[in-house]
Order: sequence, then structure tokens, then C-alpha cells
Amino acid sequence: MYTKGDEQLWTGRIDDTEKKEHFRNFQVTDVVNLKGIDDNRENEQIKEHTAQYDVGILGYAVDRGVYLNQGRVGAQQGPDAIREKFGNMALMNDITIGDFGNISTDETYVENVQTEYAHMIKKSHSLAKFHLLLGGGHDISYAHYKGLRQIYPHQSIGVINIDAHFDLRDAKHATSGTGFKQIIDEDPEAGYLVLGIQQAGNTQHLFNIANDRGVEYVLAEHIDQDSTNERIASFIDKYDVIMLTLCLDVIDSAYAPGVSAPCSFGLSPKQVLRLILEVLKYDKTQHISIAEMNPKYDIDGRTAKMVGHIMFRMLHRNSNIE
Repeated sequence: MYTKGDEQLWTGRIDDTEKKEHFRNFQVTDVVNLKGIDDNRENEQIKEHTAQYDVGILGYAVDRGVYLNQGRVGAQQGPDAIREKFGNMALMNDITIGDFGNISTDETYVENVQTEYAHMIKKSHSLAKFHLLLGGGHDISYAHYKGLRQIYPHQSIGVINIDAHFDLRDAKHATSGTGFKQIIDEDPEAGYLVLGIQQAGNTQHLFNIANDRGVEYVLAEHIDQDSTNERIASFIDKYDVIMLTLCLDVIDSAYAPGVSAPCSFGLSPKQVLRLILEVLKYDKTQHISIAEMNPKYDIDGRTAKMVGHIMFRMLHRNSNIE
């Protein structure tokens, strides 16, 4: 179910209404109703919107997949919590931002909303140079992949997941823990690299599945080794398009308490940002999904603000929008 973005979320401190050097992100954000845009890429209406924004934001306001994965719910409110914190951060480099709204569901299962979200990824693709896909549960991963597959039907796709978990579970219905198995089951040519795996958070069975399916991974305790960048470079070199996704439970709970599955001995925000920037420098990524932001368990907005800072830094060191 599609909902236009809430303009009331894009508010904050105003230092000036004319001089952009005083602006914050909310002052350059337009709320765009995707329902008002024809799906036909030849339609004049879509031509008027083409490349209108440097950055596009599309929310996956869904935590049903978390519930189905026996996790703690609350991530449905994640996209809007992130918008509020990101909106009040300082504007840099005179970028423009389009808020493309949220997708949500009241259905028992998430397969239909994954399909709808994928369609909206494709629909909004040409409207911005770089896209932030905000969750919501990590079942956004399969929707993210389906959207990219519609945009790039003939290109090879490599998936890089910054995550404490493999999310290679097998279940009758899709959950927040099945997304990457869905991807590699559907596309055996899609590579899968996970950065930040926690041994304590994945059973031996999941490690066995990863090894059997040729999944590449770097343990959290090895993330600062020089070989990590070499693994990233070697992986990216094999694919035309890189799908990049971040699960916030990879970050230590001292920094990120507001997630669906908090992590002890997790990565720091600076480590995560370094990994993101390392991937982006290869210019094969136009969409990043950020999953499992759970305001219900956040403390003083700490996690949402941290996500806003990660977004701020990746956008201002991003060749897609220079």
C-alpha cells in the first residue's frame, strides 16, 4: 500500500530562508507523490521528473517480516524516524532531495508488499541520481533485488550485505531472515558477500548453507584487516551492478539500541561508514537499503540520528551526485 510522504516530518531549525549556506536538508526536500507519475517511461509526465533530484528516499514501512522471523516488531516506524533526524542535518554541496513516500502492508505475509516495493523502486529510479531505501525489516532485501532486476534485466548483480547475520533461512513464507536465500535461489548467478558476520549470531547450520552456496563473508572480528578491501574489490569486479544493503543490527548496541535484533561486540558506525564508502567508490551502486531501524527500542533517537549521520556522509562523498 503506497502512501505519499508526510511533509510534517521535514521540519527543523531555520537559520535563513534564502541563503543556502544556512540551509538544512528539510529546506531542499520535495515530497513527491509517485501515484501522480505515469509508469510509462515515454510519458511526458515522467520526462519532466527525470533526474530532478540528486537523492531520492523511499520507505519500506513494514515489520511483518520481522514478526514472521520471531523478532521484535517496531521497525514499521523506522523510515519516518530516520527522515526526521536526517532532515534537520546541515545541507552540504547544494543537493536536492525527493521524498518518494512509503510502502506498507496490513497483510499477513510480505510477498505482495515486496513486489509492490520493487515496482516503486523501478518507478522512482529515473527521478534521482542516488536512492536511499529505508526500512523496515530486512525483507526489504529481496524487494530491493527485485527492483534492481527490473531496472537491470540483463546485467549481472552482486549483493553486498553489511550484516551480523546471513539471512539465509528457509521458510514457507518470506521473512526478514530469508531475503538472501530468495535472491540466490532465484538467480544462481547473483553473488553474495556479507561483511560483519557474528559467529555467535548464526548457527552452524547457517554457516553450512553459506559454504554450500558459495557465499563469501568476512567476520566482524576481521573487518579491519587489509584483506577486507581486497575481498570487496575482487567481488565487485565480477558484477555489472552492486546491490548494497545495510542491516543496522551489525552495529554495536551501544551505538544502535533501536534495532530489531541488538548486537553486542558489533561494528562501530565509523567501521560501517568505511565499508559503505569503499563499495560506493566503484560506481556500480545507485541504491542502498538500510534495514531494521526500530524506534520502539531507540534511546533518545540515538539510532535514528546515527543513521542520519551515515546517510549524510555517504551522500557527500558520492560520485553519483557530484
